[in-house]
Amino acid sequence: MTIGSITLGGAGRFGYQTQQYTSGKASGMSLRNRYYFGHAGIYSDRPIHVYKDALYTTGGGDNGQELHLNYDESSTEENPVIKAWGVDSRGKEYEELIYVNQVDPRNATIAEMKALEAHLKKQGDSVLTAQIPRVGGGNFIGEALSGFDVHEKINFIQLFNEVADKAMEPDNAAGLRLDADRFLYLWMNKEKELIEGLS
Repeated sequence: MTIGSITLGGAGRFGYQTQQYTSGKASGMSLRNRYYFGHAGIYSDRPIHVYKDALYTTGGGDNGQELHLNYDESSTEENPVIKAWGVDSRGKEYEELIYVNQVDPRNATIAEMKALEAHLKKQGDSVLTAQIPRVGGGNFIGEALSGFDVHEKINFIQLFNEVADKAMEPDNAAGLRLDADRFLYLWMNKEKELIEGLS
């Protein structure tokens, strides 16, 4: 169903193999500069899709990328699985499953990091739901679609800290650093549990 230039409902979705990139090096720009000034693809004026019942949904912007998230039917409390679908920077439709417990914030795609963040917020994570100022009004990760392809691997801990280093507002910088610390802390605990489980 279409309302104006916004399409509601499902678009056809195709599998997509995640690409490996060395963020910032290939383009010669820092992660921070790519976040603010980079454009992952060409400008697009195509209609965007909105899924009102999704865990997270966004689209449009400069390059027409879309990212939509919902829990997959295989998801469990111990092993949350989120389905991501949308359109990448080349205009190609994609669909993939994200295993939330395996998302490493030092080497994750926007889809993976947004899935992790959305899940933690849904679970009521005290840090990520705290009422503190955040760059992008709390959609910092989603806004990265302007500068990066949705499948590009990024060191989000580095990105959070690079943007915090140059933030004009001290509260925004503190919020970014707090988020970076939270994501890293959670990942390090998961790694520790895995190692202890193997020994």
